[in-house]
Amino acid sequence: MPVKIALDLDGVLSDSMGRWVEIWNTKYGYPILSVEGLTEWDFWRKLGITQDEFNRIFDEVWQEWPLLKPLEENIDDSVSKIASLGRVDIVSGRVLKHRQYVVSWLKLHEIRYGSLFLGISPKSRLGHDVFIDDSPIEALQIARTRRIVLLRDQPWNRDLGESPYIRRVRSLEEAFEKLRAIILRDTSL
Repeated sequence: MPVKIALDLDGVLSDSMGRWVEIWNTKYGYPILSVEGLTEWDFWRKLGITQDEFNRIFDEVWQEWPLLKPLEENIDDSVSKIASLGRVDIVSGRVLKHRQYVVSWLKLHEIRYGSLFLGISPKSRLGHDVFIDDSPIEALQIARTRRIVLLRDQPWNRDLGESPYIRRVRSLEEAFEKLRAIILRDTSL
């Protein structure tokens, strides 16, 4: 049976936080933000905005999906390499109303996948063997179920250390290499 791989969207495939910061800086301008300065998962609280306001900017990010860049160059090739190791599904907390934008973005960037799961939280309730994600909260929940998380390095997750179930990666190429090594070592995956 192939390894089931859950691949996150925001902060792993798409540079949605980079676009979020651009929109914030253009519309509000204070404080001026940078992605590297977003050192907490719920950084928006320190901005004095509500989660609804944070989400409204995310709505704009995805409504303007053609402007949203991939997090890495040649992302389609990187995802294809990972898919050579098992079945890749896109699994995201992104809200269902963004589905058409997400599908269009994935198609534009020629990212192939098995299924698309949106609005999923916690992701640990899914039956995937390995998760590639940037959320420190999801990573901890998944690790508690004794499944592997390849944590995509981002400023908002750097306080989370590695463990037997959480391994930090800086690119999808590194995720591919680590996943391949894990599969070769652990034939139960």
